[in-house]
Amino acid sequence: MAALKLAADRLAAGFGVIAIAALLVGLLSIMAINQYGGSLTMISIVDSFRPVTPTRTIRVVTIGVMLVTVGSIANFVGVEHFNWFYANVVVILTYLFIPWTAINLVDYFFVRKGQYVVREIFNPHGIYGRWGWRGNLAYLFGLAAMMPFMVIAGLYTGPIAAALDGVDYSLFVGLPVAGGLYLLFARGLDLATERRMVQEEGLLAPRH
Repeated sequence: MAALKLAADRLAAGFGVIAIAALLVGLLSIMAINQYGGSLTMISIVDSFRPVTPTRTIRVVTIGVMLVTVGSIANFVGVEHFNWFYANVVVILTYLFIPWTAINLVDYFFVRKGQYVVREIFNPHGIYGRWGWRGNLAYLFGLAAMMPFMVIAGLYTGPIAAALDGVDYSLFVGLPVAGGLYLLFARGLDLATERRMVQEEGLLAPRH
């Protein structure tokens, strides 16, 4: 903040305060979006197990839970270790997204080719079910295959990554393993029935 204020003041006297105020507005806007997005994510997680109506009260409560949780973690980690903690959180989230990304891309471009029955996505007893074992199993195998190649600073270095002087190749393992396994598991899907339902629904039917 001090460096930004100094740089802005060098452009024009007194401009530093204006620049910091503008940055503060932007920061508060982003924080508000993050809080609300986190609130909806928490509600969606609970909704995966039992139906939840996202009323104003529930949204306020979940935002409050997020505020307390994040504030507690930040205070526990402390200013001195925050950069290390934040960097590792980003790395771990990246690991979690790698097999998920592979499965989604394979499903969209190679398995279902963009054709989904939209109403069935929201039906836990429909053709997609509440949980898709094919995607979940491929995800777990992909994540497990990545572990020997992972590097999480100060916490964990996989044996293969250690043998490679700390070079992280997990991305190049997780993507093909998760995607390839999902493509294999998806061979048992009844795509003909699903495509017929897509045609009947008429929302995502291919144009001819």
